Amino acid sequence: MARYAMVVDLNTCTGCNACMAACAVENQTPFWDGKWRTTVEEISKGNSDESARRVFFPRLCNHCDNPPCVTVCPTGATYQTKDGIVDVDDEVCMGCQACTLACPYDARYGIHYEQNTEKKAVFGEATLKKTHPSVDKCNFCRDRVENHRLPACVETCVGNSRMFGDLDNPNDKVTQIVKSGLAQPLLPHLGTRPNVYYIPVHVQQVHFTREAVGEHGAHHATNEQFTDLTKEA
Repeated sequence: MARYAMVVDLNTCTGCNACMAACAVENQTPFWDGKWRTTVEEISKGNSDESARRVFFPRLCNHCDNPPCVTVCPTGATYQTKDGIVDVDDEVCMGCQACTLACPYDARYGIHYEQNTEKKAVFGEATLKKTHPSVDKCNFCRDRVENHRLPACVETCVGNSRMFGDLDNPNDKVTQIVKSGLAQPLLPHLGTRPNVYYIPVHVQQVHFTREAVGEHGAHHATNEQFTDLTKEA
């Protein structure tokens, strides 16, 4: 059984927002109302002309091993699969948004009747994936992963900033990055045990290719496709 995780290299994110566009189309999110499963924030760093720079910070559901959203859901609509993906059953969700309040990563939003009606016009009623008003969030493009494909945001990432893999596979490069300690999760002190990790700016560079997809949808790169993980001196 796989245990999926994502690593985001902040050194190579260009802020192009291709991941947001790909996710919106793949998962049919009401982007016209500013609702996205993944976003890219822009952060200004430095306090002088010489040190000033911009850092782009992709955000999404962290698919925690100890997800508070699952605990507070009164109907069981929010649940966790055996491979660690946290998902929402829109047919069971009653839209109370208790999960939205419980999520420390601000990774959920509600979809209302009017937005579902407009989704039919934008994406086509015949191919609509979710038809009920509910809470929505990233699910690592679960349908793609189950068909041995990468999440849309990973596949379209221009800078190869996003990497997706199986933490139960010791040979997976995502596993190796996480075990090296170079990539860190957000808010680890909360005890949610998130499975999205970030490589801080100016730590190192990782070469990642999207072509190879493993048996369970995880990426398995060869040694030639992966540089040594060394901290900047």
